[in-house]
Parts: sequence; C-alpha cells; structure tokens
Amino acid sequence: MELSGAWTAAPVEGGLSVGFADADFDDRQWLTVDVPGHWGRVPELAQAGAVRYRHWFDQQPPAAGERRWLVFEGLLYQADVWLNGAYLGDAEGYFMAHQFDVTEAMAGRREHVLAVEVSCPARSSDISGSHMLGSLGLAPELLPPGNPGGLWAPVTVESTGEVRILDLRVATLGASERRAVVALQADLMADRAGLVRLHTTVGEVEHTADHVLASGLNQVEWRVTVPQPRRWWPHQLGDQPLYDVTVEAGTTQGGLSHRRRVRTGLRTVQSDRWQFSVNGERLFLQGSTFGPASPWWAEVDGAEVRREVALAKEAGLNLIRAYGHVAPPALYEAADEAGMMIWQDLPLLGPFPHRSRSAVSDCARAAVGAVGAHPSVILWCGHVDPLGDSAERRAESFPSLARRLAAHQRPSWNLSVLDRTVKREIERRDPSRPVVAYSGVLPHFPRLDGTDTHLWLGWKQGRERDLEPLAARWPRAVRFVSQFGAQSPARDLPLLDQESWPDVDWARLAEDHGLDASAMNRYVPPRDHVTVAEWQEAAWAYQAMVVQRHVETLRKLKYRPVGGFCHHFFADSHPAVSTALVDWQGRTKPAYEALAKACQPVIVVADRLPEALTAGEELEIGVYVVNDHRHPLVGLRADATLQWPDGNHTWTWEGTAGADDCTRIGTITWRAPDSSGHATLHLRLTGPAHPTNRYDTLITS
Repeated sequence: MELSGAWTAAPVEGGLSVGFADADFDDRQWLTVDVPGHWGRVPELAQAGAVRYRHWFDQQPPAAGERRWLVFEGLLYQADVWLNGAYLGDAEGYFMAHQFDVTEAMAGRREHVLAVEVSCPARSSDISGSHMLGSLGLAPELLPPGNPGGLWAPVTVESTGEVRILDLRVATLGASERRAVVALQADLMADRAGLVRLHTTVGEVEHTADHVLASGLNQVEWRVTVPQPRRWWPHQLGDQPLYDVTVEAGTTQGGLSHRRRVRTGLRTVQSDRWQFSVNGERLFLQGSTFGPASPWWAEVDGAEVRREVALAKEAGLNLIRAYGHVAPPALYEAADEAGMMIWQDLPLLGPFPHRSRSAVSDCARAAVGAVGAHPSVILWCGHVDPLGDSAERRAESFPSLARRLAAHQRPSWNLSVLDRTVKREIERRDPSRPVVAYSGVLPHFPRLDGTDTHLWLGWKQGRERDLEPLAARWPRAVRFVSQFGAQSPARDLPLLDQESWPDVDWARLAEDHGLDASAMNRYVPPRDHVTVAEWQEAAWAYQAMVVQRHVETLRKLKYRPVGGFCHHFFADSHPAVSTALVDWQGRTKPAYEALAKACQPVIVVADRLPEALTAGEELEIGVYVVNDHRHPLVGLRADATLQWPDGNHTWTWEGTAGADDCTRIGTITWRAPDSSGHATLHLRLTGPAHPTNRYDTLITS
C-alpha cells in the first residue's frame, strides 16, 4: 500500500521534540503538502530546518502469520517516526530505504495515523561536518542555496510472512567465457528461529538452499554459478546484456514469505596503479563528474538523466563519477544499458569528527546494498577530500600547493582511522570491485603513494600548460587526475545584463550561482571586456582550451603512467557560473565540443610549444598518435606545418599506431626565425583516421 499523496506538515520550532501529540501545534500551522516532495518547495516551510509530517490512512489489521512493514524509500535526511502514537525509531541517510516492523502498532485497528519529524541541514559551501549528504548538501556551484529536506520517495506499507529480506547484495566474483560466479549476501529478519528456503534465479539458472535462522536479524551468504554467461562490457568493448536476479524466502513446504528482485550484469574488474581492466581487457578511463541531478530529488527526471548519460557517451567518455553522492536509480540504470562505467563515491565530503565512525560504516554498508548490483559501478571511493583542502579550494599559488603537500604527509584521524575503516567495510560487503579509501590526497609517506589528484591547473593554481612539466617531474601526481577544468557562465544567466555591465552583482553571483571570483579575475577578468557577450565568449573559449589541453596531455601519457582522467564536472542542475560542460537548460558549451574532439578514438598531438620563443631558439617537438582501437592503425601519414609571419615549413612521416597505445610518429626540429609575430603548428593525420590539431606561440626578436 502506497501512502503517497496529500499529507499535512508544519515547521518544528525550537529544535526537535521528544514526543508527538496533535496539541503540540495549533491547527492553523498545518499545511497540505505532497509526498514525495520537499518542504523547500513550500514557501511557508522553505526556511525550516526541521518539519513535522502527519498522514492518516485506513488498512485492515495484520492477519495471523502476517508481518507489516512501514518503508520509507527515501528521506532527507534524519527522521523520528511514530505510528498510532507508538515511537518506531529513528532513521538517517537519504539514499537507502528505512524499514520499520509495524505489525504490533497496526494490530486491532484499521484507522492509522503516521507522524514523522524530519530534519535536514541547509546546503552550504562548508564541507566539514558530520552529516552524510555529501555533494547533495553542497552549494552554490553544484546546487543552489536552500534546504533539500523532505520525503523524496514513496512511503509504503508492505506485507510479508515470517521472514523478510531487509537487504540483498549481489556481486560477480568471476566471469569468464565458460562460467560466472555470482555471490549473494542477504540480511534476513526472522520472526522466530527455524529453517528458511531461499530460491534464487539468475536469468534462467535456478538455485535452492535451506538455511537455519535465529530469531531476529540474520546474515546469509551463498553463491550461484552461471554457465557460459553473456558478459557485460563497457560500450567501447562489447554489448551490455543484463540478468534479472530474484531471491524468494519461504518455508520448506513451499510457502512464500518475501521476494526481492534486482538487475545485474556479469563482468569482472581489476585495477593496478590506477589502470583498469574489465573482463581482462585493459582500457583507458575517460570520464566526467556528475553532481546531483536536481536540487529536488523527488523531481529528478529519468529521461533527462538518460539524456546526460547519452551526451557523455557521445563525447567519447566511458566513465561517470557520481561525485560525493549516491545518485537516484535512473543514473545506474542508464549507465548499465549504455555501457558507461561509474566511479561511485560515498556521500562523505570533507573531514569528519571522531564520533562518526559507526555511522560512516553503516553508510558504506547501505551504499553497497543500494547500487552494488549494477555492473556499471567499477570503483568504490570511500571519502572525498578527507583533509578538506581541495573540494572547494579557491585560486592558490604554488607555495600554497607546497604547504598543502606538506600537510598531506602528517597522519590524521580521517586518513589513518576513519577512511581505513570505510575501505574495510566496503571490501567485506563487496569483494568484486576495487576500493580506494579516499580521493584528492597527494602522494605521501611512508610509501609516497597517493590516490587520484585534484590539480586544477589553470584555474585554482598555476597555468594549464604546467601539467606537462609536472607530469615529467612527478609522474605519480598524474596517474589519475580527477578534478580539472575552468568556470564559464551559463547562457541567459540571471544578473548578467548589458545595462549594468561591468557593475553586476558579483557578490550574489558568487553566493547563489557558484562564481569563483578570485580565479575568474585571474584568468578571464571581466574588466577586460566591453560587453557581457564578449566576456562570456572569452570565458567559454578559455574553459574549452583548458579542458582540451588537459585531456590531450593525459592521453599522450596513456599507461605511462596515466590510467585515465575525470573532468569536473559535466552538467549544471541550476543557473550557475561553473566548470560544467552542459548548462542548466541542457545546452552544451564550447568546452563540450572541445572535450569531444580531444576524446576521439584517434587523435594527433604534439609536445606543447612554449608560450613565447626568442628568435634563433631551437626546438625539438615530438608528434604522437593516440589510438584507442583494439587493433593497430597501419598506413598512417602525419603532416605537421609550422607557419610564421614570413614563412612556413612542413614535415611528413608515415607509420603505424599501436593498438590501445600512444605512438611517437615523428619529431620536429626547428630554429625560430629572425622575425617576430605569431607562429602556428598545424597537425593533420591521414589514413584510417583524419584528426587535426593546432598549437600557437609567439616569436619575439
């Protein structure tokens, strides 16, 4: 029975209450609201930090042998629950279902009143704290300011027999052409001790086994072997067949108590020093971050999520990072079907206090149950930016970077204790995928080994062209760069109009729309542009250049040592000045086209030209072909033409580009002429592929 529809709600003033009686509120304070929904959508409740909900419904009392369960499929963020005046318990966490046994509370009556007190912190740019909203609580670049609290998914009353499957976790331990091994873990709640018969189907394969249960909570594990499986592949490597997995809990006499069904794909994932293989085939990860799909999760449009996944795939990407949050089901379903891989973060963003260890472990366990069956999920990441110094960092200098590196050498409770606990918990619940304990931590002692890096060259620090020398000096720092990019404004952004230019409300653009004013003034200063349109064009062009050059440089270092990259981030969910490639209305920015060009299966690139050359200076420039195909490209011809104000020169090479490799196809040796002006290097590849590229420099006499 679904309890969605019209409920009543009122703000909680003076903190959460310890009881729940109608007399606590004057009837005039109660408002009619929709469930699923968010109180931030109701003007009278928009400023509330906690809201009290009520709902009346009719249902017959439970029959003999029947168990009744009240299920909240999604709430933001913490709740206390009463039914018919009896306190059922509390719930915390937005992405998992919360289940309460209400058999006794519903006995002997058919009219029922449900009461729920829900609290949620408002979104903020402060990433420190103990709540596990992750990026869902982050504003203003990813989401607008406000409070996302509410009952965002249906509330239901369900009936079962004496055994209920509270949670079901499905993982593929091995998948070859001959067979796949599916590992299942179930949390079973039994009304009394006894035998339960679990009947499992994976596609057309059936498996039945009896298990002894104690009264209360039980954890049961078993495996099912699937002969000659149809394996799931990333879209570059093959098809995406999916299997329905059904588990039925019943009596040994054949009676059904409860049934759960999930969909999965059979495949294996391995990683070694940030280089990934799926079903034994190594591939280079090309990704972008997906933030929360909407400020209001009850209103997430599944069709729009699928459109964004399709846009990412069309751009040549194969990886989506669910940044600091567990997304709605639509993202995982779309990725499974499209052959897109997912890097799954837990909603742990910034440093956490000591008291949070148990709650964080519960969050990790729930995440595995919520999305672990999806074959698109290839990597777990426990904690994003555990030291709190990179997720929302503003522009900094290289001395500041050096201080940050020094800070990463010191032990901390988050790195040394909490994140190791999270990693162990995920590995225990899901042995089928790689797990990294934290993200955004630079190489540190004792092993001088970090994780992925948040470099932000050309935006929060340095210049984008610093990436190439950094990679040469410190290869470990670029094994997997997971945050880079530059901001640009969305089209039709509020507050940007020509009449007030350049004296627009910059403070509000920062507070409500995510503008990083420090970085923007450093790289694309608005004061240097006469019109709004001119500044927008300049910001779009700069963002496109930063994205393209980062991707090309990292692909040129394919497997030596780079295993992939992840641009930050893909699409806006509200009007913003952001690093997104797609604005809040679904329109692509020039940086999207730049990313797509840089992510073609075959590209031709060169070592970067210096920003400026002195007449007579000698250069040696390597020219490379990056080939993502699983076969060599034979019969290639590469042409490189350098043009300067009073001359030009062309070099030509022929050769073969190795399969899934970066091949140096030629070398340019050149002395800058005794003239001044702009010089441009044009690259063109002919043969099985026809990409082009260009680089610019300035010659000074």
